[in-house]
Amino acid sequence: MKKRLQDIFDADGSTKDYDKAIFNEFGLKTSTHYDLLVVAPGWVPQKIMKDLDIKITCTVSHSYISGYEVEGDGFMIAWIQTSPGACSLIDELSLCAFLDFDKLVFVGAVGSLTKDISLGSICTPSSCISGNLANGYLMEDITEYKPFGKVYPNDPGFVSKVTGLISDMGYEIHSAPVFCTDTVLCEYAHMDFIRSFDVSLIEMETSSFYLMADLMEKPAIAILVVSDNSVTGDSLVLRTPEQKEIYNASRFKAVPEILIKIALDI
Repeated sequence: MKKRLQDIFDADGSTKDYDKAIFNEFGLKTSTHYDLLVVAPGWVPQKIMKDLDIKITCTVSHSYISGYEVEGDGFMIAWIQTSPGACSLIDELSLCAFLDFDKLVFVGAVGSLTKDISLGSICTPSSCISGNLANGYLMEDITEYKPFGKVYPNDPGFVSKVTGLISDMGYEIHSAPVFCTDTVLCEYAHMDFIRSFDVSLIEMETSSFYLMADLMEKPAIAILVVSDNSVTGDSLVLRTPEQKEIYNASRFKAVPEILIKIALDI
């Protein structure tokens, strides 16, 4: 990990026993080697990977977060389900800096702000606008934080390898700019401002995810599935059966296959 993250841990007053903390929070052991760590606000493997011939073990379950091990022929994946939002992702993913893993993948839903990226599309951020305040706490001097700055994937070479792999698998993946918000409800009241950044997608955590991946010094990529589209009227809350089928085709088939290929082949 980078010195800045180590400094944050050195100042941490909540615990100094991080082996015990990661086991308590997610049931994962620092002595186990994982090919891949998946971080997912809301998504759990026993739901989206239920149709695959793999072993899924829930290592711990709390009210809002949970941990899993996903094991198959030649791979072992650690999976943490986090609470929504940038602040939760930072707090919960930070513990995983003490795990032994090779690659880091974020999976989750994303809203589309353009008709060119439709419901069910698979996307990855080309850049992220930090429309949240949590990222400032990663800085040494929080007063220097400037909201709405741009964050890029921390390992472009890794992103290129994964997107190439996804294309080789026969799936289309959109690389597009993302706006990261602190609130789903209130974002609509500021949509003109959000669109002024020339973004195509909107969600909550990926700018923080890439900043954390950089501090952890791990190759990382965010893989997002479009759950709603404010231009075409595909709703986030009240989906029709047809809309659910389109969304779930990517969430239950494409994403699990992609995760296993990343664990095995990159």
